[in-house]
Amino acid sequence: MPNLGVIFDTNLDFKRHISSICQSSFFQIKQLRQIRSSLDRNSAIILANSLVHSKIDYCNSLLFDLPHASIMRLQRVQNSLARVVCNSTKRQSHSIDLLKSLHWLPICERIKYKIAVLTFKILLHGQPSYLANLISFYKPLRTLRSSDSFLLTVPDIRTAMGRRSFSYASPTIWNTLPLHLRACTSFSAFCNKLKTHFFPP
Repeated sequence: MPNLGVIFDTNLDFKRHISSICQSSFFQIKQLRQIRSSLDRNSAIILANSLVHSKIDYCNSLLFDLPHASIMRLQRVQNSLARVVCNSTKRQSHSIDLLKSLHWLPICERIKYKIAVLTFKILLHGQPSYLANLISFYKPLRTLRSSDSFLLTVPDIRTAMGRRSFSYASPTIWNTLPLHLRACTSFSAFCNKLKTHFFPP
């Protein structure tokens, strides 16, 4: 059942949604390939982001902790897109090198990036309230060194489905970030450092 552009399956595996993204994205990539020789690199990147990455990134936080096979379907889309933009072929370059040259985070990291940024906004502004109510700072019963580490409380959720929820994904991803990121107070600085953290040069 579609909801705001996302197709929900009964078991929330998003297979139909991912299939829809892949189908429409490969069509756009094919179109882009046909005109790539007429575009400079910057124009190709702009079209790639607006036509394909916008689909991949839309509500991608819902895809957190999906099976590797599902994420790899989207990764193949991004790899194909990178080869077109870079005028490359699979034999000429490794996909990860192409992504680095374009400063594009891989799919798994894009999902984590989205959740981490959303978490930072919530902690900074307390909005939206319906998500802010789902996370809280970790408060140990006695004074520990972790008390000043800006950690979040990870709920005791043991089901695979529950661990894909925002209340679990947000603190789990946040707590893996280095302290200098968790203690950051500037949104622009946080985003820049976060991207470098997920995809170091």
